[in-house]
Amino acid sequence: MRLLNAIISDIRFQSKQGFYLVYVIITVMYLIILSLLPESFLRIALPLIVFSDPSVLGLFFIGGIIMLEKGQGVIQVLVVSPLTTGEYIIAKVVSLSVVAVAAASAITILSSSETINWFLFLTSVVLTSGIFTLCGVVINAGCNNVNQYILKTIPYMLLLVLPCFSILGAPLLYPLTLVPSVAALRLMLGAFTQITWYESAGLTLYLLLANYLLFRYAVRIFENKIVFQD
Repeated sequence: MRLLNAIISDIRFQSKQGFYLVYVIITVMYLIILSLLPESFLRIALPLIVFSDPSVLGLFFIGGIIMLEKGQGVIQVLVVSPLTTGEYIIAKVVSLSVVAVAAASAITILSSSETINWFLFLTSVVLTSGIFTLCGVVINAGCNNVNQYILKTIPYMLLLVLPCFSILGAPLLYPLTLVPSVAALRLMLGAFTQITWYESAGLTLYLLLANYLLFRYAVRIFENKIVFQD
């Protein structure tokens, strides 16, 4: 119940601060762009846009959210609150995953009439959102303002995004799937194309593990650098 209340509170906070309005505007922009593309190119562009939607927005939104809560003194309350740091972070991940799923589903339903694997689709959106949101929590540690946060995201974005181009390359580049963002993109593409059950299962398990390990690291960093400011 405590975690559920935190998730609901986060959703209300994000809505009040205008984050959902920004999401709606960006989703509409994506829909306009996709409507102008020929059908043959849409098959490639749609999964890439859906992949970038929860990843990029989740990474930048979490930075803004935490900065706002720092300014309002919410973070300091965690020290005496019954809500644990882990629950605080989970609430952020879940609330942003909810809006990511809603936006990605709307883009896909309104842009394509082709059959897709909805289970893989929703799984990939949630796990992708989790990876990038947790990265945002880690990056936020030690940042004092939004500009500093944006600058710190650049090397992370390069490390996570550039390896994704390996999907267009030779099979020899498949080991780059160990980069969580590449694994997430492969799973997303698998929802739109043919993918073996064992590959989708392997990618899902790997991304679950990556989310868990990143979550544990994010909790430790968040407590040391933000909550208790060691």
